[in-house]
Amino acid sequence: MQELFEDINAIRKGIEALSKRVQEQGQPVSQAQVAQLLQEAKQGTRFTINYEGFAQQIQSHLTTPEKIETTLATGTQQLEQVVNQIPKSVPVVGQVWGFTDWRLLLGVVVLVLGLTVATVQAWQAKADRDKVAQQVTNIAVAYRDSLAQERRNSDWLVSGYLRLNKANPALTRKLFHQPGK
Repeated sequence: MQELFEDINAIRKGIEALSKRVQEQGQPVSQAQVAQLLQEAKQGTRFTINYEGFAQQIQSHLTTPEKIETTLATGTQQLEQVVNQIPKSVPVVGQVWGFTDWRLLLGVVVLVLGLTVATVQAWQAKADRDKVAQQVTNIAVAYRDSLAQERRNSDWLVSGYLRLNKANPALTRKLFHQPGK
């Protein structure tokens, strides 16, 4: 019984949806109406333009040479009035930053010279640091080279001693051993 009510409700909702769609979209188009529209489209649409009426409608909005001349004259007069209001020179009041005063010029020169001296000193200090670093590097390289030479000399002496000891042990004892020991 419940299934029957559910089926009836589903059918009712479908009918309501179809009814709503017909109301929103209007009646379906018939085949005859489609054929009539296609026939009208094939014949094309013709229209004519009334140029005189169109010109009369827009003529009031067009600018005439007289209007342009009047506008330019008015604009020129207004521009001349504004330009005439600008003073030709302006008096300087108070102290102005620039080279108008010898004290300011002296201050700028001292500032530039101070920055130049500071820059030169910084470069010299960097050059001194680089020189010291190069000397330390040179000393380290010389020390490493002297250690390597000392090792080569030591290896040469040890290998010579071993060869001499192998060839003539008595001479080796006589040359390298201390008396009394």
